[in-house]
Amino acid sequence: MYRLILLLFCLLCPAAWAEDASDGSSTGDKAPPGESAQTLEVGPQGDESRPREKAKLTIAPQTVVVTAGFQAGAVALEPTKTVIDLTQFESSGSVDRVEDVLKHMSGIDVIQTTGGADPQQMVMMRGFDDSRFQVAINGRPITAPTAGADTFVDWSSLTTGDIERIEVIRGSASARYENSVGGIINIITKKGRREGSSVPRASADVTYSSFNSLNTRGTVNGGVGQLGYFISFGNRTSDGFLRNNYFEGQDYSGRLDYALPGGGSLSSSYKRNELEHGYPVVNDPNSAFSDYNPDYPIVFEDADSLRMGRLVSHPGGKSYKIKKATHLDFSYDQPIKNTHLSLKVFRDWGSEDSYSYQRSGAGLAQAFSGRGDRKEKTFGVMFDYQLNLWARHSLAIGYSHRRMGVENTPDIYRIQGAYIEDQYAVNNKLTLNMGIRFMHVREQSYAYSDPGSSFKYRHLFHPKEWLPKFTATYRFNPETEIYASVNRDYHVPGC
Repeated sequence: MYRLILLLFCLLCPAAWAEDASDGSSTGDKAPPGESAQTLEVGPQGDESRPREKAKLTIAPQTVVVTAGFQAGAVALEPTKTVIDLTQFESSGSVDRVEDVLKHMSGIDVIQTTGGADPQQMVMMRGFDDSRFQVAINGRPITAPTAGADTFVDWSSLTTGDIERIEVIRGSASARYENSVGGIINIITKKGRREGSSVPRASADVTYSSFNSLNTRGTVNGGVGQLGYFISFGNRTSDGFLRNNYFEGQDYSGRLDYALPGGGSLSSSYKRNELEHGYPVVNDPNSAFSDYNPDYPIVFEDADSLRMGRLVSHPGGKSYKIKKATHLDFSYDQPIKNTHLSLKVFRDWGSEDSYSYQRSGAGLAQAFSGRGDRKEKTFGVMFDYQLNLWARHSLAIGYSHRRMGVENTPDIYRIQGAYIEDQYAVNNKLTLNMGIRFMHVREQSYAYSDPGSSFKYRHLFHPKEWLPKFTATYRFNPETEIYASVNRDYHVPGC
């Protein structure tokens, strides 16, 4: 099958077609860690569409605007992805974090033990947890397979104050992204405004809701000459519904964009999030270990709400976590005639200190985890070159490299990938997305010792994978599309 797909890719080489074409777009089942996963999916989509126009030298995505359940124009469908415009998105509840938006999307499930920020809540995409789908900011990944802080994605750090739109790609259809069996969630951040006036624009928003929940948000954006800037800051607090299930967090983000000759730009961005989140504790009037507070709901020791990846906590001691996350990015973008060059360099830092007051024998004892074992570090670079030289094709080639580890165990992963991806508009109705990604992972395991021995050592693994991608989208009419996707992907093992 893969040889047939690769042969088809070669036969459909961009140089073979040069006539006009209509618009196109570019962009399973759970596999055991370290094994390849293969998916086959067929599904309909569609709603009102905008008229097609003939493409000359570029392929522009055709969109289908969806209004059901959303503010008009907030969501647009393209052949391989769904785009959510946060400037037009509205919800009956608070929209302060990314999951507040994602829970409205079909195929994505958000499982929460609290209505507030929770760094360890579970987000499922097409049935996969966040270890098997990719979350990215401006195209670069933030999913960390080290899981040094118990989760692969810190959802509490993804506030919406600096987000312009969210792209959701179904399945592992894009060769640009690694480790994306369940799909890709790409977050595009806001840029500063470069206008005739140097006076900045400022906005503030305050919301108050039940359980003494208070969210405040402020933004400042503007520009001076060729420089644009955007700054966002927020604070959120809540007492929580359950006993001790409070949270208090702050986030800060900023972005600078400098316009270069020829339509290019240099950008730098910084995003920082800090959160203290209390674990819900037992509140049982009949418990022999815990006192009871009638101001909060009854919570028994075997309640599911107390078992989110840790032992049960009791009142009387410390039961909370302190979570911090930082993202730092530098990028260079330059259009060159009918091509576009993009370079990215990024760093991530994350830490988590967790306290819980647990049963120990006939009593209760304080437990702690954190410090060096829970301090993650990531460094990465990415290169992408988009070629729009042919009427029916949009070709992309690229390379990415990431290094990840924790403070006590540095350099656990080195993940390299190279890819080529072509989007070919066969005719007004049929669009093909074809690509292949080569992936090389160098993994050093955590140090461990054999039974009866105190000597510790680390294993070294070098898996290499070829990952072909193929997706066909056919539009029957403005209201109906059908797509078929056959892809191979690799799940990077977590710890």
